[in-house]
Amino acid sequence: MASRKKYSLPYRIYRRLRYLRHIRKSRAVKHRLEANREKEERLTRKRTIRKKRLADTQAERNRKKLKRAEEKNLERERRQRLKEEAGSHAQEKDLLREEARRLRKFRKRRRIRLLRFFMKACANNTLRFIRGLNPLHFPRLLKHAAENRENINEFVVIALHSTLLFVASYLFIFFIGLVTSVISGLFFNYHSILYYHKVVWLVKPEQWYGDSVKMIFSSGPIISGILGVVMAILFAQLRTGRGLFKLFLLWGALHGFNAFFGSLLTGSIFGKGLGHALDWSYFSDTEKVIFSIISILALILMGVFSARSFLISANSYYSHLEKRMQGSFLWAQLIIPFLAGSLLVGAVMFPEILLYDMTVMYIMFITILSVIISSRFYPALYFEDEQIGIGPRIRLILPVLLFIILYRFVLAVGIPFG
Repeated sequence: MASRKKYSLPYRIYRRLRYLRHIRKSRAVKHRLEANREKEERLTRKRTIRKKRLADTQAERNRKKLKRAEEKNLERERRQRLKEEAGSHAQEKDLLREEARRLRKFRKRRRIRLLRFFMKACANNTLRFIRGLNPLHFPRLLKHAAENRENINEFVVIALHSTLLFVASYLFIFFIGLVTSVISGLFFNYHSILYYHKVVWLVKPEQWYGDSVKMIFSSGPIISGILGVVMAILFAQLRTGRGLFKLFLLWGALHGFNAFFGSLLTGSIFGKGLGHALDWSYFSDTEKVIFSIISILALILMGVFSARSFLISANSYYSHLEKRMQGSFLWAQLIIPFLAGSLLVGAVMFPEILLYDMTVMYIMFITILSVIISSRFYPALYFEDEQIGIGPRIRLILPVLLFIILYRFVLAVGIPFG
């Protein structure tokens, strides 16, 4: 039997190192192939979902197109039949007039029937709600809450975060507007005291004149609008992130735009705030009406363009947002924060609640309504695959509450200027 060839120790170490390097390269190639295969599978799934969504959309469009074509054909056949039956132009006009009268009568009867049905449904819902307050039904309500505890907890957490950011962004924009007015007053050597709800001017009535009024009462809304533009740009840069700071920027952008267009609308009607600057600029009533119409249109457009942004903000909680989930999410992210946040702002301003400022804030309802209507036309949204747990974020809640408390109690003393 031939003896096995013996190699020197350095050569054996060299052969061992080459073998290990070969094994490492093989494993690296294997891992790379697996990663590429997983990536390709993920892209294939996304393409399949996208193609299915496009196919569904195209099928719906084709269905609507066919339906419109059928309706047109039916209308064309109906008119042709009327022409044939009338026999003359006079008889045709009589038939069309009679048909229009029957159509008006039918629509009126249908409106009455729908109104009766709506009132009956509201009454039934009210009675059902009152019966639900029966203590005997509490076990059933508790059972329902226990079965849907996870969804209820998610709803409450999302609404809590959005409400706090709504209040914080409003107070931030409101504070910047007050500070801007105070700084504008310093250019005219006006003394003032900055409080949490307004600026108290230590100025005699005869010391006010046109330039000072226009600059002081218009600078705050204008700077707030510019700040809203800046925050909207920052939100566009951060909207794909998972943090909640982008929601603060989104609410801040809405408050900034609303501080300008809402003040323009309210001031044009009631002659308060920005309305003083308009009065001292000698704008006519017709021009004020035009300003009001422009403000309403701007608030509506702002809501239309913000609808997708509110839906995209769901990536802080979900990996995807189905069509059926969009309604409940907007309730938690938009409607509840607007209602509860407005009440919380009123509590912060209590007892010095100014009707003008609260009216400007509630004018944002126009934007909220347009967001709700526009969001119905958006499809399901898909974000990153990883899932994020939904829970109270203490690092967000505590700083926001501290900011609100400091704003209320520090500015309650008043900061003198000039």
